[in-house]
Amino acid sequence: MRHKEILMRAALALSVAGCARSSHIDVDPAAVTALHADLRLVGSETTWVTRGTGYELVGRSRTDLVALKSSLDRDAAVFHRVFPNDSIVPVVATVRRVLPPGKPYVGAAPVPPDTKGAVVELLLVDPKVKKDDAARRGMNESEIGVLGAESPTNAVVRAWLSARASALTHQPAHLTQASGEVDDPRVPAWAEILIPALGADSAIDGLTKTLALSSERLIPLSTFLTMERPAPVFAAAGERQGEDRGGTRGSSGGGNGGMGGGRGGMGGRGGMGGMRGGMGRGGGGASNGRSNEREAPPLRGPALFEVQSIVFGRYLSREGYDFIGALVDGQIQGKAPDDVFKARNERSVDEMNRDWHQWLLDRAALLMR
Repeated sequence: MRHKEILMRAALALSVAGCARSSHIDVDPAAVTALHADLRLVGSETTWVTRGTGYELVGRSRTDLVALKSSLDRDAAVFHRVFPNDSIVPVVATVRRVLPPGKPYVGAAPVPPDTKGAVVELLLVDPKVKKDDAARRGMNESEIGVLGAESPTNAVVRAWLSARASALTHQPAHLTQASGEVDDPRVPAWAEILIPALGADSAIDGLTKTLALSSERLIPLSTFLTMERPAPVFAAAGERQGEDRGGTRGSSGGGNGGMGGGRGGMGGRGGMGGMRGGMGRGGGGASNGRSNEREAPPLRGPALFEVQSIVFGRYLSREGYDFIGALVDGQIQGKAPDDVFKARNERSVDEMNRDWHQWLLDRAALLMR
C-alpha cells in the first residue's frame, strides 16, 4: 500500500511537470482531467497509457496523451473508412517531446521490453523548433503553413499501412517501415500523404487554391500514381529548377519512398518550392499585364507532390473512401492503376487525369469567389 501511494505521488508530480513543459500546447484542462488513462511503471519510470482503435498511446504526462489522442482517433476512423473490411493492426505509440536547443533532452515514454507489435515514436515538436527549422531552410510563411498542417500522428498511419502491406504480400517490413519512421516502398507514395490528410477540410481548401496556381505543372496521374516521393530540391538563389518529378517505384534511384518519409513525416521538405503571395496567377491579370495580387512561384519537387497528393484525396474521395483503399491494395499487390479502375468499372487513368485537372480549376475558382 505504501509503495502504491509513493508511485501515485511520483506520477502526479511527473504529470504536473509534463504539463509545465507543454504549456504552449493548446490542451483543454477539462480534457486532461476527463481522460481515461492508466498508470504504468516501466523500470523506474512512470508513464500514462490510454488506448483506442488500433493503438496504445504512452506518454510521460496525461497532457501528452490528450495532445495526440483525438488525432489518433480521427486517423483510425478515416483508416477504417478507407479499408472497411479489415481491422487495423494495433501499434504502440510512444510520445517524445522535441524541445528547443539548450533544453534538456527527454526521451520517448518507455514501453515494456516485452511489448508486442510495432512501437511508433510520435514527436511533439516545440513551435520554436519548427520556426527555427523553417528559417534554416529558407521557408516562407505559406510553406511553413504546409509543414505545420501535417499531423504529428502521421507516423502511426504509415505503420498501419506498412502492416497492411505485410499482410497482403506475406512479407515482413523493415523495422523502420513497420514503426512508421520511413515510408514503406510497397505502399504507393501518394497514399502515405493522402490518407492521413483525408478530412482535413480547412487545410485542403487553402492548398487547393495554391495547387491551382501550378496547374500547368500537375504531375500526370499515369506518373503520379506509381512514382517515388521526390527527393528534396536545394536551389541556389535565382537558379531555375526543373520539376524533379522523381522516378516510378522500383526504378533506379528508388529506396524507401525517396527522401521524404522521415520520422514524423518532416523529412524531405527542405526543397519545397515557393508558395508565396496571393492568388495572382490563374485568376488572370489586368489587360496591361499588371495584377492586383502578388504572383506565386510555382510548386516543384516534394512540395508539388505533397500538395497534389493532399488535394487529390479530396477529388478521389468523391468516388468513395473504399475506392481509395481498393487502389492502394491493388498497387501493393502489383496491379496497374488502370486494372484497378477497370475492376471497379471506373474510367481510365487518362480519362481521370483530364477530369481531375478540370475539377481542380473549377474547385479553386469556387473557393476564390
